[in-house]
Amino acid sequence: MRRALTLMLFLSMLQGALAWAALGSSPSDFGTTTTTQTRMAARSLAASSTSNATTTAVYTISQSTLDSGTIVREYTDASGVVFAVSWTGPTLPDLRMLLGDKFTVMTSNAAKRPKAGHSQLAVDQSDVVIVSSGHMRAYAGQAWIPSALPAGFDTTTIE
Repeated sequence: MRRALTLMLFLSMLQGALAWAALGSSPSDFGTTTTTQTRMAARSLAASSTSNATTTAVYTISQSTLDSGTIVREYTDASGVVFAVSWTGPTLPDLRMLLGDKFTVMTSNAAKRPKAGHSQLAVDQSDVVIVSSGHMRAYAGQAWIPSALPAGFDTTTIE
């Protein structure tokens, strides 16, 4: 019985490690059986002045739906670096994996807050912005690296 529990714990940690890329790193490999992926069309921020003009994709959105129903989106720039992430659903994703080294920024700011009104957290620093809110079965959040945003990217478009 103990071996089975240990194996289940190891596998759940492994699936979390394979599920997402950390903010500021290369995109994840969604090849795991615990998620489904939808690669959305690349978005271009360049406005074309003529109908013959070609535009270059500035960023790509990758969406993964976890077994729990939580949706995780990664916003990847043209050079292949994740500059923003978002999540929404009935459970929180593994934020340590999703935020990478920015996770410590979130936890240190959360520790400084009073305990009342603990369902919302907002961190706005020069190196990272994290907004997270929700309660059981209804979590949502987004995080981005301001200096890594493509030129002209509007953070209100992060879903």
